[in-house]
Amino acid sequence: MPVNTTAVSGIMKIGVGGGANLEEFLSTLDIPPLNSSTYQKEHDNIATAWEKVAENEMYCAAMEEKHLAVQAGEVGGDGIPMLTVVVDSCWAKRSYRTNYSSLSGALLNVSFIISGRNSGISDKEGLIHGCTKPILHGLSRAAAVNKLPGKHCCSKHLHGSSSSKEANIIREGFQNSVAMYGVKYAKVIGDSNVYKTILDSRPYDELQV
Repeated sequence: MPVNTTAVSGIMKIGVGGGANLEEFLSTLDIPPLNSSTYQKEHDNIATAWEKVAENEMYCAAMEEKHLAVQAGEVGGDGIPMLTVVVDSCWAKRSYRTNYSSLSGALLNVSFIISGRNSGISDKEGLIHGCTKPILHGLSRAAAVNKLPGKHCCSKHLHGSSSSKEANIIREGFQNSVAMYGVKYAKVIGDSNVYKTILDSRPYDELQV
């Protein structure tokens, strides 16, 4: 990879922050740092590539589990393989003498649906509490230089508490399993709140999970 790509990829992988951290690190090594626009371009390209790889890995895991279910004869009357999955969620926490969920920046509520046989992640979803590029900040910067603000790409799409969204995220995974992978999650290992949400949503009309 080009050196700029490897530098940004490295700073993303170790999770120390963004362009300012990379700039300080490179300056310490007496290496000219990347400007902010170059960093953001590389960051966006890498993030897009990671997402594509993750989607492909999840698809492969689901197809392997689908194949194993067919071999085991775990197929419904409609010919769709039925899987057993483990579901769980996690989200960022902050603690200043009190433990509470973080709402800042790009901190995620991430839910996973993990295949029962091969332990591969067959589905995941990350919902973002806070926008990484606040729109008011962008407007104020544009006004300062007497320019029109650029298009705002808002990354926030989660409202409410993290715990309240866990079941809803997993429910969506169940509702989309047939369209995405051609399988049904017939049995689930998870907590009671998640299970109740799945039952109430009736993701498979003729099948009770």
